[in-house]
Amino acid sequence: MDMLILARRFTIITLFAAVFAVSFSAVVSRNAGGGAQSHFGANYTCFDATSPFCRTSR
Repeated sequence: MDMLILARRFTIITLFAAVFAVSFSAVVSRNAGGGAQSHFGANYTCFDATSPFCRTSR
């Protein structure tokens, strides 16, 4: 009986953690668009917004 209670509690905690993770990733991805981007410490700006990849100026 104790194992059933522990399994139920673990399931509830895991579901809360999953909901938190999904909502947190939605907030982060919503606020991450535009502006200067950093890739391995090199800051650059996207000149071609239609391209999925950003290029640095030449």
